Amino acid sequence: MSNKTPLPPEFLAGLEPLSRRRFLVGGAQLAAVTGSMLILPSQALAAEKAIPPGIKYMSDVEYRVLDKLRVVMLPTQKFQLPSSTEVPVMQNVDIIFSKLDPRPRLLVKMAVNSLEYTGVAWRFSRFSAMGDERALKRVRDWQSGNMLERGVISSLKMMVTFGYWQDPRTYPALEYDGPVTQKWGIRRLGNAPLPR
Repeated sequence: MSNKTPLPPEFLAGLEPLSRRRFLVGGAQLAAVTGSMLILPSQALAAEKAIPPGIKYMSDVEYRVLDKLRVVMLPTQKFQLPSSTEVPVMQNVDIIFSKLDPRPRLLVKMAVNSLEYTGVAWRFSRFSAMGDERALKRVRDWQSGNMLERGVISSLKMMVTFGYWQDPRTYPALEYDGPVTQKWGIRRLGNAPLPR
């Protein structure tokens, strides 16, 4: 296309709705977003907590997100249950992480990152940096959200609740006295085939 070739009419028709005012407003919005994106990485990606020494398999982000879920989702004081700090929930979750195969491990990593960084784009806050009420609202929103959000939040909640309820200190609150296989001395058969 040379300098003397006229512009196609479709190009000019697309520019008609663009007024000077819209151009200035759009430019200001673009400048604001660009400026915040230059500042945002240091704020959004900064770690708040260091991983405790006992955690070996979770990354920094995974620990922060799942620990926030532990705080938000296990209202132990409300129901007179053992504290989620007394019960080693995060160590139990770390053990679950150690047993994951590479593919499920990758899916968990993607789920954690999507929960952690989804709000950064328009709310400028990570999930783990939110206050408890706001984080609980995010969890409830995702529980009733689209299929992907429901899948992510239910998977992560399951890991945290398994990490809590598998500890024997939580049994008395449920009036559960442990697995009957131990109490009755039943030998475990593993993955033995069912009788025919």
